[in-house]
Amino acid sequence: MLLEQIAHHAQNQAEKNAYQSRWGSLTYGELWKKANSLASYLQKENGAVMVCGRKEPLMPIAFVACMLAGRPYLPMDAHLPQERMERIGRIADAKTVLLCGECDFHTASAVTAKQLQELCAGDKRVPILQNNERDAYWLFTSGSSGVPKGARISMRALENFVTWMLSLPSVADCADAVAVNQAKFSFDLSVADLWTGLAAGGTVYALDDEEQSDLSVLYRSLKSSGGARLSCTPSFARWCLCDKSFGRELMPQLKTIFLCGEALSPKTANQLHERFDGLRVINAYGPTEAACAVCAVEIEPDARDIPIGTVADAANRLLILDSAGYPLPEGQRGEIAIVGASVGSGYVGNLSGGFGNYDGQPLYRTGDCGEIHNGLLWYHGRLDRQIKYKGYRIEPMEIESAIQQWQQVRAAAVLPIKSAGTVAGLAAFIEWEKEPLKADECQKRLSAVLPAYMLPKRFYTVEKMPMTGRGKCDLRKLEEML
Repeated sequence: MLLEQIAHHAQNQAEKNAYQSRWGSLTYGELWKKANSLASYLQKENGAVMVCGRKEPLMPIAFVACMLAGRPYLPMDAHLPQERMERIGRIADAKTVLLCGECDFHTASAVTAKQLQELCAGDKRVPILQNNERDAYWLFTSGSSGVPKGARISMRALENFVTWMLSLPSVADCADAVAVNQAKFSFDLSVADLWTGLAAGGTVYALDDEEQSDLSVLYRSLKSSGGARLSCTPSFARWCLCDKSFGRELMPQLKTIFLCGEALSPKTANQLHERFDGLRVINAYGPTEAACAVCAVEIEPDARDIPIGTVADAANRLLILDSAGYPLPEGQRGEIAIVGASVGSGYVGNLSGGFGNYDGQPLYRTGDCGEIHNGLLWYHGRLDRQIKYKGYRIEPMEIESAIQQWQQVRAAAVLPIKSAGTVAGLAAFIEWEKEPLKADECQKRLSAVLPAYMLPKRFYTVEKMPMTGRGKCDLRKLEEML
């Protein structure tokens, strides 16, 4: 379905822009022709394809080509540490690496951007595969075992998500217009604008890191985008709202803002309504393991409480489970579980996790605490230590594991720094074996193996880690030190 829709647009509106970033633009005709040519090359191998870049037009070409070739694409941010990319590549057993531009990842076997352009220049066609159970993409997130964990998302799951997105009136109303993409392609929120936009025949306007790091540059890009829909995290929305020029004059065509990835505060939602008259503010919920989002709700002006979705029109069946895995009645808190077509195929390497079956349907237990009340889904935090920061999922144990590799360290614990109910950063508590390292040296060491969003802002030295009566680290006592 998804590839057929893109092929339809390539035939019927070949000259319309499908994709645009500061690195260049791409029409539907160009996207389809180049992806087909590249797919004929990718069919020579099997397995996942690592696609590294900074949102160059070669990236969506590579994604479509991978789908045509029947190989899952594995998007990688160009500035991830070399060691982390190598580690993910080994876990994924990725035999093919495509570099879409300048990239910090160096490997002799990689296809360079110049070579990639040559592979896209042919005039070959490949048939569209009808097997929608094949994997469409793999996304790696922070893992609780101390190593990155890859979620496998099938074509079935992706297409179910896109169909659901286009069924939302707030999205359908502007689906064939310009959708502004904020999230990196290695972050699941990007699925909401990239594939929904391409399926509907719209234009995806992608913002890269450089554009998002300076408000004046960002505002210029937003103004020139002509965006009718913006998909972003609440953190990004708060960043945009820092200056009063972020409003209707800046983006006169903006109809819908689709927020996902972390908790949305009433203050942020209400500020968006104040700045943009007539704006539809959508709060969505879903994990990487279930193709980005599974439910959403429109937030009205002057909201006091923010639900995370409407149950009746969700993309999948939503359940609240008790600790034994049995459904709870409405109004009781428990673990949010997702049952249906959007649930992914498991983790790369068959790692354990929340995947299972329920009434013959794929199930994913999210680890999020919630309840269903009056037909709405409400979020009440995590049941484990997982942290959401700027929309990214962070497992503290992965950072702790990296710190504990140092010879000077006896023990480490990582906690969120909270401000006004939101996560403002990370703090690392370290029990040293030898002389403590300075904070900048700690940052330097961690930046070699972890992405920037996982780096602690503060480092605390403790003489001895506090322990609970069961002999575990007492995290509550460490929280009191923040």
